[in-house]
Amino acid sequence: MASIVISRPPYQLSGRLYTPEAPTTNYSPAIIIVPPSNAVKEQFPSTYARLLSRRPHNFYTICYDSSHFGASGGNPRYLEDPNARVADISAVVDYLMKEVRRVDKQKIAVVGLCTGGGYAIAAAKKDWRIRAVATVSLVNIGDWFRIGWEGREQAEKHTNTMKTVGDERRKELRMRPSSSGSGVSGISLGPGVISLPSTPVDTRRRSVTPTFDSYRRPSTPCTPTSPGFRELYTGAEEEMGKVIPFLPASNEGSHMDLQELAEYYTTPRAYHPRAENKLLQQSLPLILTFDAFDFVETFLKAPVFCMIGGTAGSRWHTDRLDIMLRRGSQCGIRGVNKLVFVEGVGHVDFFDGFEEIDRAVGDIGAWVREKLAGL
Repeated sequence: MASIVISRPPYQLSGRLYTPEAPTTNYSPAIIIVPPSNAVKEQFPSTYARLLSRRPHNFYTICYDSSHFGASGGNPRYLEDPNARVADISAVVDYLMKEVRRVDKQKIAVVGLCTGGGYAIAAAKKDWRIRAVATVSLVNIGDWFRIGWEGREQAEKHTNTMKTVGDERRKELRMRPSSSGSGVSGISLGPGVISLPSTPVDTRRRSVTPTFDSYRRPSTPCTPTSPGFRELYTGAEEEMGKVIPFLPASNEGSHMDLQELAEYYTTPRAYHPRAENKLLQQSLPLILTFDAFDFVETFLKAPVFCMIGGTAGSRWHTDRLDIMLRRGSQCGIRGVNKLVFVEGVGHVDFFDGFEEIDRAVGDIGAWVREKLAGL
């Protein structure tokens, strides 16, 4: 494994490159692991990247931190911008094509995890250099935020959210000094607004980096009520705007998936100091108006593999994608190329469950190699 810096103007992404354990030819196919929201590469994205680079799969793999999060650049921090997340993926494709000499440039696939699955679908619509797409526990983040984890809420309730964010933004701008005569260099975006140059990746920030090479669950999982629980953030005003928790500290009464997501990210089960559970409030309009599945029936030509747990509350995202792709049959698309429902498995089981990850990696590795073989 090598730590890499990926050019993604006007800043850089922090990544990890894994090389094939036993390459079979001079040029090998590559897989990009697209991380979930609120995750960093050191968590389970690196598990998938590492295992897919090993025998019998032998792919070049890259996992990375998203723009505005982790060790990657991008200001303001904690901004979940779906369009930036999609652009990140194309930047990693660029890196593979320009910087990794022994990658077969015609055989690049993406594997999206959780909301990274939605971003992987959106990227493959736009960037046809991506020749195959696989998702695990797929979530379309726009749908999740609009109509809830199980898809049963009304999007209209978020009209107040949009107004609140706009009011907060006006308040923030009134409190900021004018850009004129400020002595701060940057790109002016309007009166009183400055986009500051981003700080390059600083590897010294990695002074505290837990190892996530073991993906077995702890024998006694932590819960939000256990002594190991860490409440990361309760909401505060910061210089770049109001920051809210990505996952609420209390998920009592919510779907089991959401409770387990909070446990995964905010307890010793998989806590990482750069996965801070923070979301810039101004991200909300960007997320609420985004749909990863827009125009998939027309523009998504790459074959698609989806694996989802049979008990996952997020299963409906995969169902919706399949229905939309079937509508595009007149364009030569026949729904999701391969759907795998794993009974008795939940959304988060694919994050650190030993058997679940082995199943996902085995099926994805074989499927991607088959789809790329004829290219």
